[in-house]
Amino acid sequence: MSKYEYDIVKVLYRSETAVSGQKLAEQLNISRTAVWKAIDALKEKGYHINSVSNKGYTLIQFPKRWDAHLINLILEDSQLFQKGFIYESLTSTQDEAEKLALNESIPFIVLSEVQTDGRGRFRRNWSSLPDTGLWMSVVLKPDIALHKLTTFNLFIALALAETMHHYYEDVNIKWPNDIFINDKKLSGFLTEIKGSQDQINQIICGIGINLNTEVNQFPEALQQTATSLSVETGQYIDRYQFFKLLICNIEKYYNKFMHSEFKDVKSDYERYALMFDRTLKYTEGNNIVYGKATSMNEDGTLNVTGEDGKTYRFISADIEL
Repeated sequence: MSKYEYDIVKVLYRSETAVSGQKLAEQLNISRTAVWKAIDALKEKGYHINSVSNKGYTLIQFPKRWDAHLINLILEDSQLFQKGFIYESLTSTQDEAEKLALNESIPFIVLSEVQTDGRGRFRRNWSSLPDTGLWMSVVLKPDIALHKLTTFNLFIALALAETMHHYYEDVNIKWPNDIFINDKKLSGFLTEIKGSQDQINQIICGIGINLNTEVNQFPEALQQTATSLSVETGQYIDRYQFFKLLICNIEKYYNKFMHSEFKDVKSDYERYALMFDRTLKYTEGNNIVYGKATSMNEDGTLNVTGEDGKTYRFISADIEL
């Protein structure tokens, strides 16, 4: 994207009303012809820009592909993330984030159109096709005691659930951090940390969200258990608008994580939880329990009553519906 194109996008993105070609030319100190050419070039790249006689230009819709300039323009509104690294293809945003973090001292994001070897919890493969979802790692730089990390995933799960809830009413969290709609997986994330024995100074959170994936685009083995926001809502999801809302919610709940306790958001989390009042399979290491979740504790752990009548307390577990 040329400088003129980026500057025009920035003006239109920031403006709440139509901007005339003359005003754009004066503001950017270029000719009206240069404005027209830049607008045409932006349209060819997928920007939907409406032009109305005697009123001017309005940015209606962003392009389908991720654009680094536009992502960083959105991040200018963030109080948390100062920089974004945008790629056409990576083996994994998580691996790239780990490399970049060696030279970055402030929080940032890594976003890729495609992942060729994306992974989730327990090193499960995550299908990451172009134009369909949001494959991202966020790198955070806290300075916290190790014991506080136990609730991090619960706060971030709330950020994801709140974002999905903007598009679809009945969103659920499968404890601790998977997002489901109609008992099908929509999103999940993987958290990796660095620090000393009792102190954490870096969190890399890899997030995968199926936004516009069609059912037949999922691997055959997942077509009965995975879904996308588009499939459930019946509507195309603008990935930039979704990204902007998600960043706001991550910032909101990360601040809550840093400055409050899980008990302060426990009731919010429980409203989204799908584990209660149903018998599920819980696996934690070599321990397998079939039972019903009865409650959550203030530290985010889960109480499950097994079919044997015993009560089990899980810190983290793989849950099968």
